[in-house]
Amino acid sequence: MRIKNIIRNSFFGLISQVVLILIGFFSQRVMNLIMGEQLVGMNSVISNVIGIFSVSELGIAAAIVFHLYRALARQDEERIASLMNFYRRAYYLFGLAITVMGLCVLPFIHLFLRENDFSLSYIRLIYLLWLARTVLSYLLSYKRSILVADQREYIVSIVTLLINVLNYGSVIVILERWQNYQLALGVNILVECALNLWIIRYVDKKYPYLKKYRRQPLQKGLVRTIFGDIKNIFISRLSSKLLVSTDSLIISSFISVGVVGRYANYSLITQSVSNIMLTLSNAVQPSVGNMFTEENQEKNYQVLRQITFAFFALAAFCSASLMSLMTYFVTDFWLTPAYGLGAGIVVCCVINCYSFIISLPTAMMMTVSGMFDKERNVSVLYALANLVISLLLVKPLGVMGVLLGTFVSYLVQIVFRIRIFFKDYLRRGSGRYILDMIQYVLLALAETVLTCLAVNMIYRGGGLGRFVLAMGLCVLLPNGMNLLLFARSWRLRSILGMMRELKGGGRQNKD
Repeated sequence: MRIKNIIRNSFFGLISQVVLILIGFFSQRVMNLIMGEQLVGMNSVISNVIGIFSVSELGIAAAIVFHLYRALARQDEERIASLMNFYRRAYYLFGLAITVMGLCVLPFIHLFLRENDFSLSYIRLIYLLWLARTVLSYLLSYKRSILVADQREYIVSIVTLLINVLNYGSVIVILERWQNYQLALGVNILVECALNLWIIRYVDKKYPYLKKYRRQPLQKGLVRTIFGDIKNIFISRLSSKLLVSTDSLIISSFISVGVVGRYANYSLITQSVSNIMLTLSNAVQPSVGNMFTEENQEKNYQVLRQITFAFFALAAFCSASLMSLMTYFVTDFWLTPAYGLGAGIVVCCVINCYSFIISLPTAMMMTVSGMFDKERNVSVLYALANLVISLLLVKPLGVMGVLLGTFVSYLVQIVFRIRIFFKDYLRRGSGRYILDMIQYVLLALAETVLTCLAVNMIYRGGGLGRFVLAMGLCVLLPNGMNLLLFARSWRLRSILGMMRELKGGGRQNKD
């Protein structure tokens, strides 16, 4: 059942992300070419400011989902309903909190937007629409969590796909015909509200006991436990949000909104890739969390190594493809040469993307094992590293200095998560795993360099035909090298072994 859920959740999650990427590129192109890079930059900055407010959610969702794993496995309807009741009340308070914080920042939002041509009233109107969209989405989406915990994330993926198709489609049509971005945001709000209301009705029908026990209180002991988890997750969420949100804010505040607009195009590409990988991780996580309830440490260790190898193969392929094709795609096909960025910035974007992907397995393990207090300590370290280094380097190095700060923060995450998870949860040495990670980095570097050299030789002179051929090389070279290197090793066979483990069948030997 676990492997069936993983495959189903992964399939629909990937389909959703791929469609989102394709239509997202069309939408971003329209915004750049019709409305200009300043609007793209302003949109990026405002969405990041609103994203920081969302940290007031305190990590309630992660804590509730963690406790739902066991309740759903035991089919404890009263416990499930009481958790969701607590969740509902908490999200209503959260909606109020984010509204108050957002309104407090409203008079100062223009201070984050250096060198822009928009009127103050227009900036504030766009900001208020983003705020309303965010508040309403949280108030109406809390019931998604029971679907995620119950390994039915594919339903969430389908609804998310519909939301994104309709939202991006409306942006494209409205900007093309009327050049009215505020109208497009208003339509986005209506679409999200309608589909979130449908999810509420679906969950109520699928889990009728939620209404039956609608007033079921949560046990006081469990409330204390959840609040303890929330306290730790809050700091982790704040740090993660600062990591992904501060780059655009620092660039906008110290350089200009226009530069943010150009960087946002490259960021859209790398973030789209990262979102696909995160979708895969989220699809696997509920089944891994269900398996961790068995508390078999040897099995858990092997699953970590298996999942890490799988994400390495994906990260190496993504790095080679991005480094080889990203600039050609932006300047020759998607937009124009005026939107290109320097090679150093592209290298930093690719390194950060690889670092994010390869960090997903340990992040997943920390979550499903409930090590929220340990994750809190790690998150404080990497958030401080990112902020300090980015601020120190933004003046001398510009955008590249900000991205170097992000890379250091990813490195801190990976190192400390490995140390903590192995020492405090698995209670074994991490030497074998560290050797795996070093090998993966060296292989990814070699595969990326070779792929870039091959693509640059083929793409001389440009053209769609050569670009398609270059894409084929990006698929064949890194993946072919990994198949040759690991064809007879446990590393590749472990993927099939992991599938057998998730089914609950058999044991496997490590190398």
